[in-house]
Amino acid sequence: MQEIKIGLEVHVQLNTESKLFCSCSTKRGEPNTNVCDICLGFPGTKPVLNEKAIELALKIGYALDCKINRKFLFSRKTYFYPDLPKNFQITQFEIPVAHKGKLKVRDREIRIRRVHLEEDPAKIIREDDYILLDYNRSGIPLAEIVTEPDLKSPAEARSFLQRLEQILEFIYVTDLNKEGSMRVDANISMTRYKIEYNYSKGGGITERKKGDQVEIKNISGAKEVEKALSYEVLRQKNIKEVKRETRLWNEKTKTTVSARVKEEEEEYGYIFEPDLPVIELSEEKLNKVCSNLPELPESKKKRFLKYKISEEIIDTLLTEPELTHYFEYLCETHNEKASAVILAKYLKKTLNYHNLKLRDVGIEVRHLRRILDLLQQYLITDDVAEIILREMVNDYINREEIREPKQVLRDLDYEKPLEEEKIRKFVREVIRENTKAVKDYHRGEEKALDYLIGQIMRKTGRRADAKRIKELLKFELD
Repeated sequence: MQEIKIGLEVHVQLNTESKLFCSCSTKRGEPNTNVCDICLGFPGTKPVLNEKAIELALKIGYALDCKINRKFLFSRKTYFYPDLPKNFQITQFEIPVAHKGKLKVRDREIRIRRVHLEEDPAKIIREDDYILLDYNRSGIPLAEIVTEPDLKSPAEARSFLQRLEQILEFIYVTDLNKEGSMRVDANISMTRYKIEYNYSKGGGITERKKGDQVEIKNISGAKEVEKALSYEVLRQKNIKEVKRETRLWNEKTKTTVSARVKEEEEEYGYIFEPDLPVIELSEEKLNKVCSNLPELPESKKKRFLKYKISEEIIDTLLTEPELTHYFEYLCETHNEKASAVILAKYLKKTLNYHNLKLRDVGIEVRHLRRILDLLQQYLITDDVAEIILREMVNDYINREEIREPKQVLRDLDYEKPLEEEKIRKFVREVIRENTKAVKDYHRGEEKALDYLIGQIMRKTGRRADAKRIKELLKFELD
């Protein structure tokens, strides 16, 4: 028997144009080009705090239901490593931006200990016999989200991170498509119980062995976090004594390797950052950030469920904020269910195949409205709608202008009408294959006629006029 406790430290790169304490660009470039005296740690330089980074950190705090600190400060975390040219990192220790939040994952609430700002160290590139350093990343603004050790399994840790990623995307504080936009340190400790049953005395616990906390550093992505923690659970099960240490996750071998003895907080020698003042936020500033916070996924889901759409389709819409925006735009002019299906089933399927997101491609709401119009007019089938969307995504991939749906149909020769004899053939086939619907029609049920028309339209590939099909069908039935 064992008890697992997992806590996560999630480092999120914030969407700012410049670094946390200087005006250097956060965009990618040739190694060591987006640098200056401040982010290279030259003596005598002084940091200047990026106001946009504060706003984004506050948005995270509000989204995670945290208590916001109107006054907070920065500290120096001292350690000696090549990725820190000034031998300390400017972070927050004593008073963070936000604290005491929570995030619901399935049926449990995971407590958020704190959300704080800090600068990213440089990027270390390890080769066979040497190390390279790219200081472009030095000073990039990070928000660190620290949980309490409330997670009980690697799978739950993955679910938590996926839920967190969704929220971060919906409030537009980070771009998760960027390499290294989210990195996770996972802390795990296991308590093992050996139980011996003594039936004469009612049984009991004879041994309780608690392992030391192990930290797994710098893991990329929710799936990798689950794999790293799963490996660590197995490793700790099979050793007698678990040492307090920091380990690294090797994505190639799918194993953790020891890096160093895990540091205690006091070993970092935190001191107040003397070159930055205590930050005090006005009530006006806090109200502005809070009022401009976008609607969160959980709230959107409750609204969308009122449309009588399946939860599976809604969950697919909620994988991207842009999908939900498009859905709401389409609902202004078209049926909610049809709008959800074309986005969640057909478009999302094609985007996933190409590892793209809706915001990446140039498909506009007007394109989707025209496809829905064609479907409503029985001019195309659902299958053809999916083909049109596939062609439009291919236009983007091939760096061509996105074609209008009707132009795609012309290019694919789908607008060529069927000969009437072929339509009659399909009418007779549908009558033979749907005897129940035919009987229902003869009993006066009009819905049965609509059903039969739909079946014929499917067979014709929507290349026949619905009115003509109805005339031919009624002729055969009557």
